[in-house]
Amino acid sequence: MATDKPTTIAAAVALSCIGVFGILAAPILVQALAGGLGLGPDAIGQIVSAEIFGGAFASIAATIWIRSLNWRLAAVIAILVVVVINVLSGFQTDTTALTALRFVAGFFGQGTAFAVAIGIINDSSNHDRNFAFSIAAQVSTGVLTLLVLPPLAQDYGVAGVLVPLAVLAGACLPLVLWVPAGSTKELQSASSDAPRQSNAPAIVALICLLVWCTGLGGVWAFLLTIGEAGGLAATTAGQAVATSTAIGVSGALFASWLAGKGGRLVPVSLALLVQIVAIMFLQGEFSFLRFAATAALFQTFWNFTGPYLMGAIAGNDATGRISVLIPAAQTGGFALGPFIAGQLMTGESLLAANYVGVAGCVAALAIFLSTALRSQRAAT
Repeated sequence: MATDKPTTIAAAVALSCIGVFGILAAPILVQALAGGLGLGPDAIGQIVSAEIFGGAFASIAATIWIRSLNWRLAAVIAILVVVVINVLSGFQTDTTALTALRFVAGFFGQGTAFAVAIGIINDSSNHDRNFAFSIAAQVSTGVLTLLVLPPLAQDYGVAGVLVPLAVLAGACLPLVLWVPAGSTKELQSASSDAPRQSNAPAIVALICLLVWCTGLGGVWAFLLTIGEAGGLAATTAGQAVATSTAIGVSGALFASWLAGKGGRLVPVSLALLVQIVAIMFLQGEFSFLRFAATAALFQTFWNFTGPYLMGAIAGNDATGRISVLIPAAQTGGFALGPFIAGQLMTGESLLAANYVGVAGCVAALAIFLSTALRSQRAAT
């Protein structure tokens, strides 16, 4: 298979990293928009959400073109859009124009790049391993982003955040030569003789993922700002979040070891409860150690929960058409979260971010418990 070549997988991994620029850079962009342009929480939430919403809509649109459009052409367009729009956005001061530019960057740039990456990895013969490479690269990019961009944001404002990301995306352009022209797999239609299976559990699990990611997004977008409000310098807060992000990878690794050894009910329930507690402690005055440890606890159990919720969707999806909406649910939630939190914030208080985070986890826990317990009763 052409998609199994190491060079092709490397290109897919790079495209997947471009695909999550909007989420990775959101906390730093929030700082830059507030400090550099003097925007309020409502305008900031609107701009950040527009970019992430663009990525969510792109994943939905990709279900239409992913098997027909030339992947190499799509990847070139996506990278060029990220480069050009990021540079233009870095020197834009009008809120409406900046919102429009970030939506274009999310839809035609990052979201399209991510769709190509998913197409390549799904066509490979060892997609589990290749998705693991992708996640590891995304987390590494996130750590690098949180270490490098906050000082640049302080010195150069929004341009200090977006122009370096444009340069990084541009550096990936030569890798497009390794992107295949399209899928090597034939679409398989479902057999008309196959027994019908309700997709309701998969849809409910998808809603649970969306609600949970909305809560996460409300906290994540304002995480650095919460650290600063607690008395930390911007650079120090960035280092603390970068440290916690690196530690948080252990959650996903632990989930990969534990999965299949006792069901989902207990691990997911405990993980969501720990996240609720961690979010509640993300307020007040901070030392570097307290902020880093609390953020690490939050991110570790965040990364632990995700594989289980996505597995619940895939395990109940008879057609495969619901699972493909997982990226839309994730990015849609990360867009809704900061928008809702921004609208609820008043004065200097950032507690609305905590409230949105807790509400998202509590609602996700309620949805998950109701469906998991019903499934258990049905099985017995």
